[in-house]
Amino acid sequence: MKTETVEIPSAVLSSVETLDELQDWLTAQNRSVIAELRVARREDVAGKFKPWKPRHQPCPTKSK
Repeated sequence: MKTETVEIPSAVLSSVETLDELQDWLTAQNRSVIAELRVARREDVAGKFKPWKPRHQPCPTKSK
């Protein structure tokens, strides 16, 4: 099993208030994730994405 060490500056640890903020910082440090997000944004701006349509149908209930 491959073990990797991630170094997090103490300034980052002292400034984050939630695990979500720490996860955001860690994600921003991953170059491949950032590259994928930039490609997705360029495709979005160019209109290459289709609008999202939900696949579920509303379930009628007796309470409504």
